[in-house]
Amino acid sequence: MKIEEEFLVLQDGAMRLTLAPQLGGAIRELTWSGKDVLRPAPQDDCDDPFAMACFAMVPYVNRVAHGRFSFRGRAVQLRRNWSEDPHPLHGQGWRVPWYVLDATSVSATLGFEGGGDEWPWHYRSEQRFELAPSGLTVELSIENLSDTPMPAMLGLHPYFPTAARAQMHARMPRVWLADREALPTEEALTPPDWRFDPARPVAAVPLDHCFSGWDGVASLRWPDRVVTLRAPHCRHLHVYAPAGREFFCIEPQTAAPGALARGEATVVAPAERFAISVNFAVGAA
Repeated sequence: MKIEEEFLVLQDGAMRLTLAPQLGGAIRELTWSGKDVLRPAPQDDCDDPFAMACFAMVPYVNRVAHGRFSFRGRAVQLRRNWSEDPHPLHGQGWRVPWYVLDATSVSATLGFEGGGDEWPWHYRSEQRFELAPSGLTVELSIENLSDTPMPAMLGLHPYFPTAARAQMHARMPRVWLADREALPTEEALTPPDWRFDPARPVAAVPLDHCFSGWDGVASLRWPDRVVTLRAPHCRHLHVYAPAGREFFCIEPQTAAPGALARGEATVVAPAERFAISVNFAVGAA
């Protein structure tokens, strides 16, 4: 483990991980044998969370329409948290500093406490990063520190490089259709043109949709490497593949957009801990 200015650098064999605890507990870089597993952050002093390689989504994922939902009779109003979007998105963790709880040469734990504000429930969140010679495992957790149950949604938001050269294989039988503001409208069977079983190029169709019924496994292939993402606690995968961009995102998450308003988020009891584990396994193509 090395501390390079405000960054934390871990390495195990061919795998190298750079973390930015003060910038949303984000991953800046993840490489294997010198190759980018995730799209790296710019080398300058960039403080844009959307420019990072990956960040955690906690205590909710994606957009909350107009910031409003109700939980067990309690009305909640969230503020905008990104100036370019009228709907608050991706939770609170990506917008605040995280502190280092422990670190070795191949592992690190970051944490922060949030809530008790516009999000009425006080909570503690942690990210545990474990490197191995051929992969990375990230555990993201939330613990309810309040005296009443709270809803929660967890997810990771990784960015992958060189979309034009990537292929994906994933079984995603259903999809949430969305309106012009990227808000969910209805769940439907995945259209044939949006399916990735069998594998096909990521850039085949522009997408910004959440797929449901996912089996927790997605395989990404470039000419020189394969990345297999496994998230056994997540049954939803948001695919963001904008047209003409060099990157794409596949985001494992525990619930689909709009789950807070529909009452579909996980309910976490007082003193209870809720967690997901996401593994990035890397190898030669």
